Amino acid sequence: MFKSLKDASYQSCINKEKDASVAAYVVDQCPSFLDNPSDEVIAEIKEGHLLRFSEINEPKYYTAEFVPCSADTKGAMKYDIHVAMSYTQQQFGRIKNDNPKLHSVIGSIRNDFSTYSSNRMSDLKRSVKKLLDERNGVKRERSATKDFAVWLADLADTVKTRAKTAKARGDDTVNDAQVTAVIKAMKK
Repeated sequence: MFKSLKDASYQSCINKEKDASVAAYVVDQCPSFLDNPSDEVIAEIKEGHLLRFSEINEPKYYTAEFVPCSADTKGAMKYDIHVAMSYTQQQFGRIKNDNPKLHSVIGSIRNDFSTYSSNRMSDLKRSVKKLLDERNGVKRERSATKDFAVWLADLADTVKTRAKTAKARGDDTVNDAQVTAVIKAMKK
């Protein structure tokens, strides 16, 4: 795949440039992508996710009893993202009771796709945001590093707040004496 670290670095640069080109195209097609994309835009983007997911995920094969097997096993049934997504949400829910093994196989594929699609959508939104920030001259500025004493005081406040929240949730591992001692030690 890569010939050297130099080649890997070069390919990484190309990928970032492709990200920027994709983001620009998305913004040109749907200027409101970050705020309020239409259902049609989301559906089309997810179709792209589905296409790529199908390319990088091999179909799975099962016997009639839903035992994993190879593609050349007699009677092997093929399950991939296209089969999994061919079920409507209602049909998919219904097979949970009618055929739990089938539901498990299809559910696994659907869950994997859902995670993949969600991650790719987040990547795309991040690229679009970066592009729009660059176009609008928005620069990310880092805040100044706090003095250690200020950081420590903030940490003490955080410990106190988290202890209070944990107690309110019913967490019986909160030791008030420990919390008080830690805060007192931080404020010395």
